[in-house]
This record gives sequence, C-alpha cells and structure tokens, in this order.
Amino acid sequence: MCYTPDNSIKRERPMISPRWHKIWRDLRATPTRTILVVLSIAVGVFAFGVILTTRTVIERELRRSFLAIDPASAIITTTTFDDDLVEAVARLPGVAIAEGRRVVPARIQLSAGRWEDALITVLPDDGQRRIGIVRPQAGSWPPPDRALLFERASLSRIGATIGAEVVVELPGIGERTMPIAGTIHDLSTPLAVLTAQSFIYMNEETLRWLGGPTGYNQLYLVVNGDRRDLATIHDMTQAVERLLERSGHPVLQTYVPPPLQHPAEALLPVITVLMTIVGLLALVASSFLSINTISAILNQQTRQLGVMAAIGAGPRTLALMYTATAALFGLLALVLAVPTGLLATQGFAAFLGSQLNIDLPWPLVSGDILLLQIVAGLAVPVLTSLWPIRSALRRPVRVLLSGETAPPPPPRVVTMITRAFGTYLRRPTLLALRNAFRQRARLFRTLIALALGGSVLITVMTQRTSLFTTLEASLSSLNYDLEVQLAHPYRIERVSPLIAAIPAVTRVESTQRALAFPVRPDGTDGEELALRALPADTDFFRPRLSEGRWLAGPGVREVVFSTNILMKEPYLRVGDWVTLSINGHESQWRLVGLIEVFTPPTMPAQAYVDLDAFTTEYGGVGRTDTLRVATIGHDPLSHAAAARAIEQQLTAYDIRLRLIRTMSDERRILEERFNLATGAISIMALIIGTVGVLGLTGTLSINVLERTREIGILRAIGADDDAIRELVITESLTMALLAWLAGVLLSIPMSYALAYNFGKALLNVPLIWSYSLPAIWMWLGVVMIFALVASVLPARAATRMSVREALAYE
Repeated sequence: MCYTPDNSIKRERPMISPRWHKIWRDLRATPTRTILVVLSIAVGVFAFGVILTTRTVIERELRRSFLAIDPASAIITTTTFDDDLVEAVARLPGVAIAEGRRVVPARIQLSAGRWEDALITVLPDDGQRRIGIVRPQAGSWPPPDRALLFERASLSRIGATIGAEVVVELPGIGERTMPIAGTIHDLSTPLAVLTAQSFIYMNEETLRWLGGPTGYNQLYLVVNGDRRDLATIHDMTQAVERLLERSGHPVLQTYVPPPLQHPAEALLPVITVLMTIVGLLALVASSFLSINTISAILNQQTRQLGVMAAIGAGPRTLALMYTATAALFGLLALVLAVPTGLLATQGFAAFLGSQLNIDLPWPLVSGDILLLQIVAGLAVPVLTSLWPIRSALRRPVRVLLSGETAPPPPPRVVTMITRAFGTYLRRPTLLALRNAFRQRARLFRTLIALALGGSVLITVMTQRTSLFTTLEASLSSLNYDLEVQLAHPYRIERVSPLIAAIPAVTRVESTQRALAFPVRPDGTDGEELALRALPADTDFFRPRLSEGRWLAGPGVREVVFSTNILMKEPYLRVGDWVTLSINGHESQWRLVGLIEVFTPPTMPAQAYVDLDAFTTEYGGVGRTDTLRVATIGHDPLSHAAAARAIEQQLTAYDIRLRLIRTMSDERRILEERFNLATGAISIMALIIGTVGVLGLTGTLSINVLERTREIGILRAIGADDDAIRELVITESLTMALLAWLAGVLLSIPMSYALAYNFGKALLNVPLIWSYSLPAIWMWLGVVMIFALVASVLPARAATRMSVREALAYE
C-alpha cells in the first residue's frame, strides 16, 4: 500500500506479469480467430470424448448386464420331460443349476396377410427363472392367463403397443387372437435388429389353451466350476446326455454358447475400432487449426519476438509464453467440449444401447476417459504448437528484428496457370490463386482436416452402395420369390400341385429343412446349423462359392457350408468327412465347398445337402416341409398377393402352414440393418466435416489478417468491395477444390478397407466394393458450400477495413 497527498491509503492492485498481459491481449486482439481455434479444438475433443466414452460404457454395461442374468452354460433339447428329470440332472456333480423350459415355434399376424416368425417361451406362473433371468418392463406381471408378453425389443421392432391384439398360430394347431399384456427384458435372446423373429412369452395354462404341448423340451444348465472353461462345460453336458439317454430321452441337440459372452460381443471389435479411429481422426484434424493459429501469431509477431529476445528474454521464456497461449486455447475448448460431450454421450450411447437391448446408467461418465479427454484437450494444442514455436525461435535475433517473413514463391503449376490463363482471368482471381499457396504448410494442414471429412463422407456412401450391391448379388443367387414353410412334412404330390395351380406361380421346388450339429473330433457337438436338403441340380439357388464346389448330384453324401462355419468350427477343411448329428442320429458327409451367405456371424451357419441323399439317410422320401416358389411378379405387392393366395389355397385343402417368407421381406430386413450401420458412421463423418469447415474458416481468417496491408494497398489503388470479396471467396474455393480432390483420392483405400472389414464383422462376407460415383459429386457440392460459408466472415472482415487502418496495420 502507499499514501496519497491527502494521507489517505491507496491499495495497490496485484501486479500481473507482462507476459500474461501479452497472452491475454493476443487472444482479445483477434476474437474471431480465437473463437474459431477454440471451437475447432472443442469439436475434436468433444468427438474424442463422446466416442471413447460410449465405447467404454457400452462394452462394460453389455458384459455386466449379461452376467447379471446368469446365462446358461449349455442348452439341451430332448423329448418332453418333467420336474423329476430336472431334479435328477441337478444332482449331478458337474451341474450347478438345472432348469426345464418349454419353447414352441409359432407365427404372429402383424397386419392383414403379413405374418412373422415367432418363438414362444413358457415362463413359470410367478415369472421367475434362475437361468437367463427376465425382468418385467411394462404392463402385466407375472404372465396373465390367455395373454402375451413380448420381449421389449421385439415389440418395439414390429411397432405394436401394449393393449393391442395379435393373431397367434401354432404350427398345425390353429390360431387365436390374443392381447399384448406387457413387455419383459430378456437379454438372452438374439438382437432384434439382426433377426426377423419375435420373442413372446406366456404361462403354461395359456399354451395349453392354445392347444400347445405341456411339459419341458429344453434343459438349461449352469456348470459347477469355471464357467469360462469349455472343457468343464463339455464334461458336464456329456454327463447330462448320458443321464437323459438312460432315462429314455434321446438328445435332439446340445448347444454350448460362447461362455459368458453376449452374442453381440462378436460384432463389437470392428465397430469399436472404427469408432476409436474416427475419434482420433477428429482430434488430429482439430489440432491443425491450432498449429495454423500459433504459426500465424508467431509470423505476425516476428519483430516482437526479436525485441523480446534482444532485451534478454531467453528461448525457454518465449517458448513457455506461446505454449501457454496454446494451453489456454485448449482450456477454453474444454469448457465447451466436456459438458456438451457428456450430454451427447447420453444420446449416442442410448441409441447404441437400444440396438443392443441393454439398459445404461445415468449419467454416463467414465472417469478414465474424462481424464484422458482433459489431457488431450490440453496436450494436443500444446504439443502441436511446439514445432512452429521451435522453428520461430531458432531464427537469429537480427532476422527476427528485420521482420522478414517472405513466403516461398508459388508452385510451378500456379505460375503456369497464371501465364496460360492470365488474359482470361480477373486480377483478383489470379491473386487468390497465388495467395492460396503462399503458406504451403498451412494449406496442407487445412486440406488434411477438410479432406478427412470428405473422405469419410464418400466412404460412408460407398459403404452403403457396397452393402446394397452385395445384397443384390446375394438375393440374385436365390432364384425364387417366396419360401413356404409347412407345419410338418406333407407328400410332395399333394402340396406342390396346389401351389403350382395358382395363376401367379411359375415354378415350385420342394425341399426339407432340419437343425443339425457338427460332431467335433473330441465327440462333442458344435454349434447349431440350419440345414437345407434340396435337389443338387436346383436352379433356384446359385450360390457364390468361396472355396471348393457345389453338390455333385442326386444321392451323393456331400455337404456345403456357409463360410461362417469356420468362425465356429475352425478345424474344418474342404475335402474332410464331417459327422452331422440330426435328431440324435449321426451320419457322415464329405465337405466339398464353402459358400458366401449374406448373414450375420452370430446367426447359425448354413448347410446344404442333396435331398435324395438326406431322405435316404433320415427318411421322408417323397415328402417336403418347405417349398420355394417363383412368381410372375417380383415386387413387394406381387409377393404379398402371391403369399395370400398360397395361404388361402393350402388352408382350403387343410395344409397347415408354418410361415411364408418373401424376398421383399428379406430385403426390407437387411435394409434396416444397413440403415443402422451407416447411420452411426454418418454421424462421425459429420463431426469430422465440422472440424474441417472450422479449419478452413480459420485459415482464411488468418490469411486475411496477414494480408491486411496488401488489402489496404489494393483498396488504395481502386479495388472495390466486390473485388476484395472475390479475392477471399476465390481463395476459399481454390482450397475447397484441392480438398475435394484429396478427399476423393483418400476415400478409395479407406472405403475398400471398410467394405472388407465391415462386411466380415456384420455379415460374415467381405462386401462387394462398389465405389459411389454420385458421392464424388455430392462431396464437390458440399465442399463448395462449405467454402462459401467459410469465406463469409473473412470476406466481411476484409471489406470492412478502411484504407487508413489497413495501411497502418503492423
């Protein structure tokens, strides 16, 4: 404190270091530039935090939620049994929990003429299960008499509501109209987004009222020991199978799922890696504007650096000062990115969680990711500023004091364009072309940020095109329009003529379907196979072979698998003899080929055998339970009309239906999967594109600021506002065209790699890469709009400069 002349006490304000005054002044001197760089860093940190937090939370909650339901170690299907057998199994030393369950196939009518496959599971009267625990969600609980409960994801997918009525039909028994009484959460069911099946629940009394069977037909088991040890689980299943056989209950199938692993976990690795890469790209792209800004400040303050160095400021002091400026940019960005990122994470994670059918806690916060986000927000601008700071401080004091910052000469191509077209282009246009290349490093960083957004956009559209190209190729291998599944086998000579007599039908082919299990070399059963017995010389199915060949001919015991069998049974090789277990009966078949089938890896692998060879081994000669039908029309309306006509015809002759599938329905289901897959990637492309636009705007603002004197001279010699505006806009469009070209070139390898890996993860086959040419022109239009929008603020600032202010600018 000190005394004034009137002896009053005057308190001194705390002294702030001059260097901090300078840092604060630099931020306030060009608020537009400061805002742009802060926004750019904030968007990158925002995307980084949202994507990594969502990934971490989804992986953690999926695993936690699945373990919480106490999933089964093995599921054995056999003939009808009761509680006495369940208690006998539970007493075996290797069994921790045994539970009987009744599962019945059915179909439900969603609208007039539209049926969907369904699976009925009988719940205890109190609704409580010990294995695969289900939890009530809405409506009635426990299951009321003569009413249905839906798995919540199934109800959401079909668009029905609690209180609505649906028609339920058991194969070969009949149909009844039943109300939807409520929903439950059953995490043990397959993902609704990947299946075309509804999962419904009822009590035993309701199933009896429908005319269905009583008692259990499936045995759910939890192993007593290490639940992740497959050997222990197989020992348990073998002991249970022996007990069942001794009790007169033949084992129809044994399924051992991946231990304590939700089916969706097989799809997550590629998706999470993709999300991580996009998050890191957004962070890297946002760092480029930080580099450009620090470089521009250093170029603008070249003489100031020389003065400070001349009066004793050492390189370390100067480096710390400008590093602090970069850190302050990061700190301001964190103030924006962290709270908005937490809110966005809620929405993004909720979207993915709903697709995976899991509940997520609120709020979604990962302490590790939050800390990483803060470190990234501070470290990225600081680390990226070190190179321009080091480059500036290595210059001699004499050079700094002279203020020499002359840019390199323009590239030869610009000089050639200027000479060739100089007489045809306006002078502002020629100046803009030269100006765009004045700071080549800055231009390069700006182009990278903008080109990344464009390449991701083109990659997303190419991905969508590739998906539908692969879809069409897959459907073209199925040379029929409808598949008619019967409730049980009928004689071909009775059913086939009835369908062939329908005017809309052109051809009919009879097949049989069954569930099969490969018997592994150690004697255990592998995962379930969807087996189809069809004529070897069929022209209804032209598969895409991945390895080997198709079935040789009638009566030959050969099998062809879909390629996803190798994910489940990697020991199989083309040419091997394979033992298949069907309804408890084992037989050997030679594996002659592998085909590419458009189906998620989590779904059962498919197996194809000759119909004559199959019926000779397993019976049913001259019978069919599935018919493939070709129709005159191939559009959804024709398919729906043909399906109604076939159902009416078969019902009139007392032929019981299981389900009718149309190719239009198959296409619709696959398209829904595609929209989900491409939607998430499109959001990520939008984020990177936003970073690129901010980078372009920031670069133009820096360029205009650095050429303040040049603009003043142009105005002094007569350049009007339109000429100055043209100068800025042309420079922006030049950068945009270069970014367009770079984005197109970068998208080619990116889209190819994504098509291969995404197809393998989601559909088990590499997608047929089909580069989207319309995406190139869309990206051109988008980047031009970006360039015009980005040039608005810099052009406005340039035209508002007075000649006196511009010429006096230092």
